Amino acid sequence: MLIYWSFFLVLTAGTVLSQANDERRPWFLFVLFASIPTILMIGLRWKIGPDWAAYAEIFQYTRLFTLSQVLVHTDPGFVLLNWELGQIESPFWVLNLACGAILVVGLTAFCLRQLNPWLSYLIAFPYLVIVIGMSGARQSAALGFLFLALNAFEDRRILRMTTLAVIGALFHSSLVLMLPLLLFSYGQKSVQRAAILCLVLIVFLFEFQHAFTVYAARYSSFKIQSGGLVYRLAMNGLAAVLFLAFRHRLGFAEHQLRLWRNIAFCTLGLVLVALVVPSSTAVDRFLLYLFPLQFAVLGRLPGALVPERSPSFVTVAVIGYAVAVQLMFLNFGTYSSFYVPYRSIFDA
Repeated sequence: MLIYWSFFLVLTAGTVLSQANDERRPWFLFVLFASIPTILMIGLRWKIGPDWAAYAEIFQYTRLFTLSQVLVHTDPGFVLLNWELGQIESPFWVLNLACGAILVVGLTAFCLRQLNPWLSYLIAFPYLVIVIGMSGARQSAALGFLFLALNAFEDRRILRMTTLAVIGALFHSSLVLMLPLLLFSYGQKSVQRAAILCLVLIVFLFEFQHAFTVYAARYSSFKIQSGGLVYRLAMNGLAAVLFLAFRHRLGFAEHQLRLWRNIAFCTLGLVLVALVVPSSTAVDRFLLYLFPLQFAVLGRLPGALVPERSPSFVTVAVIGYAVAVQLMFLNFGTYSSFYVPYRSIFDA
């Protein structure tokens, strides 16, 4: 558990120091003290996370595939990565390192666009980094590409955004559900957007139809449930309510306001969907892609409510929120025993 709280203290120090100075800290310090250590923590872990055994089994049997079998798999991007590593006889931890690197690179690029990158990263650390980053390799990679797609959305690069989202969906097919949300949040009604929507539909029909048939059969069962969905809905629901209350003070451009508004409405809508859908896991899978709302909104909240650069009570409150999330998970989470104590490949 010490390693998790050590990371947390470093990120907290970076948050306070960034607000205590008139100029933002150099980006390379953020990469050096936050991003690189996180990649190593995720990639060099050993038997950490409830999905460790399942991914280890996938890594072993995919090396027996032919390339044609890989390319028609449900998640061809992820399976191709497994297969390529298997062909060069890489150990399993290299796969974890690769997926962790994709997640952290995307998260880093996203956080560096925020008013206080350290604070946004700190909010992401307890759940996205520890829980998802050190268990769900497929969704970790998909989320990494989603963060890059969100940056492309901010830059109004619709083709790049779509490409990145589709690549991410090759690692976890469920990410394709975010594409309509991203495209319809793009304000300009253009022929280009219509063409991309048609392209996405074609790609979906040919590549992801089988995957969603499998998911529909799986998640229509009451047996597939995710513990803690209520808490995760509450976490993103809090960010949604704060966004709707203070959206004009958070410093977003007009097109970003549309996107985060739509994500906020989707989050609140999922509360009703969770009452109807038999499997809470289906809701949980999509909710995870809405989590960037937390990092964008809560990371900007101190600057929105207390414009002075010095650390304020709002900063302390947001840090306290992150402390509570990490404390609850590491001590009382259903799967906390899969993460504590931390073990690396050097302990194997």
